[in-house]
Amino acid sequence: MRNNSLIFAIILLLLSSCELVLNTEPQATISDEAVIVDQKSALAALIGTYDALQGYVSGSIVSLDLAGDNVVNFNSQNNVVANKTADSGGGSFSGIYTTINRANFVISKVPTLSETSITKADRNQILGEAYFIRALAYFDLAKTFGGVPIVLEPATAPTSHRGTKRSTRAQTYDQVLSDLNKAEELLTTTLNRNRANKFTVYALKARLYLYTEKWELAEENATKVIQSSNFSLVKPFSAFYTGRNTTESILEIAFSTSDRSSFYTNWNSPAQGGRHDYIPAREFVGLILDPKLGGTRSSLLFRTPQNIYDLTLYSKQDGTSSIFILRIAEQYLIRAEARAKKASPNLEGAVADLNVVKNRAEIPLLTFTNSLSKDNVLLAIENERRFELGFEGHRFVDIVRTGRAAEVFGAINPNLKNPNFWVFAIPRTEIIQDPDLEQNPGY
Repeated sequence: MRNNSLIFAIILLLLSSCELVLNTEPQATISDEAVIVDQKSALAALIGTYDALQGYVSGSIVSLDLAGDNVVNFNSQNNVVANKTADSGGGSFSGIYTTINRANFVISKVPTLSETSITKADRNQILGEAYFIRALAYFDLAKTFGGVPIVLEPATAPTSHRGTKRSTRAQTYDQVLSDLNKAEELLTTTLNRNRANKFTVYALKARLYLYTEKWELAEENATKVIQSSNFSLVKPFSAFYTGRNTTESILEIAFSTSDRSSFYTNWNSPAQGGRHDYIPAREFVGLILDPKLGGTRSSLLFRTPQNIYDLTLYSKQDGTSSIFILRIAEQYLIRAEARAKKASPNLEGAVADLNVVKNRAEIPLLTFTNSLSKDNVLLAIENERRFELGFEGHRFVDIVRTGRAAEVFGAINPNLKNPNFWVFAIPRTEIIQDPDLEQNPGY
């Protein structure tokens, strides 16, 4: 596992560059006790944790989308569902652990602050957000790589966590739930669409329970978000990504002209100021452009003069396109799937939730009848997730978690019939840094 050997220098840099930080002179080294000393420096360290989250999410999305059948490399357009290797470095393994280390630092140090240096409300808020970010980070690791080393203390040296054995995926998800429970205790329902609160906890719990097949709890937590007046689907479909912090967003990673994202350069052609690294797969383009399937989600694509369809979702050339971690459309689809899969299926309720998403996309609704089978409902939900969440890193893990990877992806790339390749390889650079880190089978 990669340890952030420069963590204290990095946090000091964040402290010196952020608007909310202490006015101190830069130093080459600083003791961990001196980094977080009061409310202002604790908040600065938390912002550094968000900064690390902001840094890894785009790489994670790209890696997961390329692993599925929605996205291809521009220079290898016929290579759909490409093979993954230990040398590809996909999945943002290192970046996620940087985020975890920063969260660990906040979680370790903020409780030690005196009552005179930070209010109880601020302490709870900062800790709750750090626990949530750590939960999200471990969830992203588990869904991508399987079980990973769980480290809950900040690194104090390059070798601090070397030799830590990998936990199982189930154990990693247990850690996610533990952190989410702590976050829920500490956070309030005060809404900020760019930071963690109780609603982000409920939404991530719903996703976690879907992955761990606890259907009743997935339904329960999704319902908490859906029933809140804070969240609703926006029309037209494009409004949530052409706008900013709309009612669609539960957690939105926002950028600005002073804090720009370079993600658009991966997706846009040189004519639009990009490098054209990735484009939507041709077959998926055809499906999105079908009015009965994609509907108004066709706005996700635009046609270049070279007759290539590029992605609009992240295409603002001033670098202000948001990245969407949690949004309300997914919660409807989570609840739909949970209702269909629970011990006493509620197929009518599942169809109702599915149709909320279909209605916003202006495509034909699914008619519920008593003869409608559970398998048909689940397939409809799977397809809707592909269109609705198509470029947000969900497709590959959706097909894997439902046990359909061999059928869906194996039909395109026979290697995907092998369950070894339903998770990513641990990047070879991480194995070199920590020889005790066990590689996933098959790599």
